[in-house]
Amino acid sequence: MSDDIRKIDRDMDFKIQRGDGMDWYSADDRPFVLDGLYWRKPGGDFRRIPEGYHISPCIDQTLSYHTAGAMLRFVSDADEIRVDVKLYKNARMDHMAGTGSMGFDLYCGRGSAKKYVGTTRFDRSLDEYCVTIFERGEREHREREFTLHFPLYSGVADFRIGLNVGASVKAPSAWSDDRPIAVYGTSIQQGGCASRPGMCHTNIMSRMLNRPFINLGFSGNGKGEAAAAELLATVENPAMFVLDYAGNAKNAGLIATLSPFIDILRAKHPEIPILMVSMTPWKDELEQCECTGSRMAQTMIFLEELRRRRENGDKNIHFLDGYGLYGADPTECTVDGVHATDLGFLMIARRMAPVISGILDGAE
Repeated sequence: MSDDIRKIDRDMDFKIQRGDGMDWYSADDRPFVLDGLYWRKPGGDFRRIPEGYHISPCIDQTLSYHTAGAMLRFVSDADEIRVDVKLYKNARMDHMAGTGSMGFDLYCGRGSAKKYVGTTRFDRSLDEYCVTIFERGEREHREREFTLHFPLYSGVADFRIGLNVGASVKAPSAWSDDRPIAVYGTSIQQGGCASRPGMCHTNIMSRMLNRPFINLGFSGNGKGEAAAAELLATVENPAMFVLDYAGNAKNAGLIATLSPFIDILRAKHPEIPILMVSMTPWKDELEQCECTGSRMAQTMIFLEELRRRRENGDKNIHFLDGYGLYGADPTECTVDGVHATDLGFLMIARRMAPVISGILDGAE
């Protein structure tokens, strides 16, 4: 008897496809719409910061190429959809599924009614694959709106999307508000360690709120540098800035960077809401089920920043305590005591999205 699980259970198997029988498109072909890569120009690298912009070597050379938050949206009556991709700068990890770090997933539906329909399945030892992500099967043949999420921890060197020959392509529906919510932070904000891209909390909240997000989570490198703040400030018409980088900066880094970071944003965007978020529970807190002294000190850093700015007339500065983001049972929400599972990301999104929505409703 074989020990190969793909032979024991055929549902564990995947099929590598060819390019025949499909109409192929790039991410820049109209009427497809690529969201989430705010500074990218058509034909350019799939990159989260502008070409030539410098924040730090790790961000400039690697993490900026990871396509967390990127999504391709379109309407089609396709009976089959394939993804043909070549990846690079892959972050293969022992505690994150390749379908999350290197894969794409697909949702169907409009607005806040999007539903998951497929994930790319592939040999994660390879850097390129061509696979089917959607087959109509017994579903009704009709037009559907699709959202394809890009990998969280890989760069995309070459990409094309295939629809069965003759399938229609139309523009997607409009966002309820096209002003982006820009999120700056750490590995958790980048999506570590979701099992598939659509389960990163920024993508979940994008579906919940029917709004575009810009994901600037940089694994291990959300340090609050002035260059990162200056980049965020170049977003022309943002709905909100979410600053969630305490997990990398630690308390000493927050003390050094938080005020200057917000000052840079306020110089360009004096009225745009800013939401400061403290870090989610980590290992020691999960075991003890109580706040540590370091946690309480961190909370005081944020509360002092909030108090000072409110007293100086800034009514659009806000704070969210990250300690409660995993809900009543945080011990079940991480893969390693630090990084979120899909459950953890869902809990974060369910608690953060209403806060964001409430702030925006009050600001509009």
